[in-house]
Amino acid sequence: MKQGHSSFQNVAIYARVSHVKQVAEGHGLESQITRCREFAEQKGYNVAAVFTDEITGRVEKRPGMNAMMSFLKKKANNTHVVIIDDISRLARNVPTHWKIRDQIAAVGASIESPNLEFGESSGPRLIENMMAAVSQHHSQRNGETCFDRMRARLLGGYWVFREPIGYKLKKLPDMVSFS
Repeated sequence: MKQGHSSFQNVAIYARVSHVKQVAEGHGLESQITRCREFAEQKGYNVAAVFTDEITGRVEKRPGMNAMMSFLKKKANNTHVVIIDDISRLARNVPTHWKIRDQIAAVGASIESPNLEFGESSGPRLIENMMAAVSQHHSQRNGETCFDRMRARLLGGYWVFREPIGYKLKKLPDMVSFS
């Protein structure tokens, strides 16, 4: 079946942020959903459901993703499109990306995004593979950067971990260094 065909009417939106803190202090889910709704409207699609997760994209099993897959399986006789804001919202590593992509295809649904044209021919699949690899690299690089900065703070005399049970962290005035 051809991706992006105008006969698709019903869509499910999937949005994901990596951490609950991003929900409390940002608008990551809200902006992804808004962008996906706008894309659906431009294509003349009906948004049937919205699914979200607040979990890393490196894992395949996620509550919102599981709920979406159940929804798609129940609607298997009605072809659906899954709209994602960006390929990194689907997964943050190549194997997970393709597992999820294959699960979505297995229930007769396809994926669309305002940022990327998905397809089954060699060109779109090459671009999709490269974008999934870039997403994986970005995730790994973020982890390395976080580790390096935490290590530097630790070497600078700061406690960078959760406080031990029974202790409370207290912010002290900046220490003055004399050379």
